[in-house]
Amino acid sequence: MNIRIAFQKIKDWLEIDQTAAGRNIHIDVLKGVTIMFVVWGHTIQMNHPLRMNSYLYLTFSSFAMPLFMLLSGYIITTQMKNTLAGFVKKYALRLIVPFFVWAVVFYLKSHHFDPVGLPAYLLNLAKFPANGLWFLWALFLNSVVLFAVLRLVRVKHWERWENHLVIASMILSRFASTEYFGLADFKVYYTYYAAGFFVCKYYDWVKARRKIFYAISIVAFPPLLMAFQSDKFPSFYPLLQEFFGATGIARLIVSIYKYAIAFAGMGVVSFLLELVRRTRFYAFCAWTGLFTLDIYVSHGIFSWRCAPVLWQYALVAASMFTGSLALTILVLRRFKITRLVFLGQKT
Repeated sequence: MNIRIAFQKIKDWLEIDQTAAGRNIHIDVLKGVTIMFVVWGHTIQMNHPLRMNSYLYLTFSSFAMPLFMLLSGYIITTQMKNTLAGFVKKYALRLIVPFFVWAVVFYLKSHHFDPVGLPAYLLNLAKFPANGLWFLWALFLNSVVLFAVLRLVRVKHWERWENHLVIASMILSRFASTEYFGLADFKVYYTYYAAGFFVCKYYDWVKARRKIFYAISIVAFPPLLMAFQSDKFPSFYPLLQEFFGATGIARLIVSIYKYAIAFAGMGVVSFLLELVRRTRFYAFCAWTGLFTLDIYVSHGIFSWRCAPVLWQYALVAASMFTGSLALTILVLRRFKITRLVFLGQKT
């Protein structure tokens, strides 16, 4: 059989290049690339001697999860036909059920000799979801809050105040200053999720001015990245403290800085992807974008330790990515029970 024909048959079976009508392809491409960044970041975090302090990690962590959250918020308006109760039920099945199911899987994989029993482990995970697949939990909180705001707008016919109410919810989210029940992650990422709603609402306006955004991002991202530290304040924070003292202005500047570097990183990635729009890589990323949550929840199963060598990092990341993708296509999405239990999908 001709190799090209065989390759095309495989693509057809995997449904590569086949996207649902009405989908924004560039959004799917961004999702596909972002999950690759996430897998790479976890590989570096696990194996690099500097872990989260390596620029192999910092470069992508500065914007990857914020971009993931923004892209998730982009589709919130497609759910407005649901009632609030129906939406909560649907997203609890889609996000919270897999959160706990995969927690059991990873517990059995890594904690089978742990003196803490499984029930206690799960209870503690609900209290501190950052110890598990925290993105699912944060995405659930973000989606429920924003959906509630948008649903209220439609029930009360407050459409003229929609933007103001969403912005107000973004401001109020900044007061969620506790580590309990994932509220700290909600505080960090809700702004990006709500920004996704605005990108969708004003997509034509954003698209028409994207070159300006790209230019600013390309210029701003490299110098912003030089000060970025993943789990700490940026390197210039001591200078801000010395200059502004205990006024709180230093913290405000840091918050603005973190949003600036995240959005600048998003702009750089979007620009680079537009340069390869007509390539097979672009099409592959669009297809991969349909499986992002599936890859996210399962890629940790395929992780393994390696020597601190770049090619080995690449090998581990590739094995995690391809392994989780194969598991999704060949098993998790193939059977109704696995789709429901592991992915929270009824169909």
